[in-house]
Amino acid sequence: MRICMVLRKQYPTDVRVAKEASALLDAGHEVELLCRGQSHLPEHETIDGVEVRRLTVYGRSSTARWPETLRFLTQRVHPLWADAMREAVDDGADALHIHDLPLVRTALSVREETGVPVVADLHENYPEAIRQWRRMDEPSDVYRSPARIADYAFQPVRRWKRIEERCVREADHVLTPVEEGREHYLDNCDASPESVTVVGNTVEVEKFDPKEVETVPEADDEAFTLSYVGKFAPHRGLDTVVRALPAIADEIPNVRLLVVGAPGTPTYGKEFNGLCARLGVLDRVTYTGWVDFERVPDYMAESDVCTVTHASTPHTETTVPHKLFQYMAMERPVLVSDVKPLARIVSETESGAVSGAGDPDSVADAVLELADEETARERGQNGRAAVEGRYGWAHDADSLRTVYESL
Repeated sequence: MRICMVLRKQYPTDVRVAKEASALLDAGHEVELLCRGQSHLPEHETIDGVEVRRLTVYGRSSTARWPETLRFLTQRVHPLWADAMREAVDDGADALHIHDLPLVRTALSVREETGVPVVADLHENYPEAIRQWRRMDEPSDVYRSPARIADYAFQPVRRWKRIEERCVREADHVLTPVEEGREHYLDNCDASPESVTVVGNTVEVEKFDPKEVETVPEADDEAFTLSYVGKFAPHRGLDTVVRALPAIADEIPNVRLLVVGAPGTPTYGKEFNGLCARLGVLDRVTYTGWVDFERVPDYMAESDVCTVTHASTPHTETTVPHKLFQYMAMERPVLVSDVKPLARIVSETESGAVSGAGDPDSVADAVLELADEETARERGQNGRAAVEGRYGWAHDADSLRTVYESL
């Protein structure tokens, strides 16, 4: 088959897209990717066998963009993306593979004209993700932006939920990264069980080898290092780890928190730093800022315990981040909160410890449990074994290929 993937964001940036495209190429399919353009990148190029075509979406005059934007806001059909999808079908695409919810309705409108099947690859519970993202918005920034005002007015979360329900029911197939997401689509969107498949955010094991790492600038052999990798925001729950640091320090005086990433907004970064200062742990927190993805395993290897202490929200209860499996692949014991996907995976694989979401005392107890060297080694080894088996990308790549065999 010739498969046209559609990504509303820039590329190459998305590890899930890259893994899926590679798996389909390995199965003998052709893969084309439509994505958002970047001024410093060519309109057309081939990346690891994928034919990438970039669309100029935002670099045009507002006169050209506003009619498209208005139709997108009111009907969820974007003329520019729809034209690009039709062109791909005219060029021989046998399926449209849409990454995340915003462009699924556009693809369904193209299917009405062409009959080409649509696979909706829903990376997360998008309506609930919108709710979390908007909680970080600064009112002054929203009021100054006509586009943001229109977004809030035309696309409240309740409307996104209706769009999600319709798209999930109408797509030829739906992909979700975790079992709890599948349950959400079956129970809340009335999807048919045979139309929803789990293709996890698992890892390509060969890219995460704990025996092949380099020293990072922030290395501290004298410290007991807790780490977090990625963007941090209120729903990520990293503040719970900070609140636990004083109690942990009473038992582990050399404890520190290594944050490999950046805050979701500058305002939240200031609030987070303020929390660290009020608790007297600012000197125990080290920030790296963004690092190249190729260096991420090195930072994980520097850690004694890796953390994913998400707050419990409808978003976090129905998705799972790549970092969980990356931590496991690097043979690090994992500390997670008791949101359903995280707690289920870590408990069944015995790869770490589970704390109560938003409960710093529970986090402190879990860290002390994992501070035991034998416990940490055993659970790290369990995590590595899990990603070499059920929670490795090879398993999920097979699931993806089976979906296309069914089409």
